[in-house]
Amino acid sequence: MSESSPISMVLFACVHNAGRSQMACAWFNAMADPSRARAVSAGTQPAARVDPEVVTAMGEVGLDLAKVTPRGLTSDLARDADLLVTMGCEEECPVVPGLERIDWKLLDPKGETLGRVRAIRDDLRERVRALIDERGWAAQSSFRVRPARQDDFSAVTKLLENADLPLGGVREHWDHFLVAEASNQVMGAVGVEIYGSYGLLRSLVVDERFRNRGVGQALVASLNPLIRAARVSRLFLLTTTAADYFKQLGFERIRREQLPSSLNASEELRGACPASAVAMAAQVIS
Repeated sequence: MSESSPISMVLFACVHNAGRSQMACAWFNAMADPSRARAVSAGTQPAARVDPEVVTAMGEVGLDLAKVTPRGLTSDLARDADLLVTMGCEEECPVVPGLERIDWKLLDPKGETLGRVRAIRDDLRERVRALIDERGWAAQSSFRVRPARQDDFSAVTKLLENADLPLGGVREHWDHFLVAEASNQVMGAVGVEIYGSYGLLRSLVVDERFRNRGVGQALVASLNPLIRAARVSRLFLLTTTAADYFKQLGFERIRREQLPSSLNASEELRGACPASAVAMAAQVIS
């Protein structure tokens, strides 16, 4: 650990800082306890931007790299780190005496298909999680997302009531709900109503005690396998207070009349959600 700070710094390095190191850094900062460790990333030959497929793949799990700019890997940057994790920069990576170094052999995502980039993304998530657990950097409030069970219903409806969110249609679409939990306590929930090739995201709620910890992002990202399996091509939502938040998750504002007519079967559109609610949409990437 650096003498200048009680917080350990991990430096993820690759060649262009446009793929592997960016994904690893984003995963690390999303999962590690910020009071114990943080991560930065750099490249020996930094690109002009993060690879578009990497931005897309990470956006699917709620991690936004669209505005991140790759930066160069310098000896000074490495000297400030407590651990250097390299991925492909080989002998170009700086050697700092006394700095612990780990090398992860990973395929460069540049030029790969989105499916292959997703596989690299998921591999990195598991490597980063194992590193965090091994070093004792895990956030004490770690949680998991799983399908909702019948015995979760009362806890979820209570969260929705406390957040002044509509309950209409929750029971009818319960099979398409997910919950986030920690220590057997429901921290949040989200659901999706499916109408043919369109989906309506609804009931995203997080207990106020657990907000600002990435729970909402994790819940929305965890819907991806469900909506892809249902062949949903576009996801819509209505919100009265969280348009800016959903924009960070990849949703864009649309006019209310642009909502597909098939969504009129939802109780949210038939009155559970006020007419003043903002309509938003996002493309589902298969």
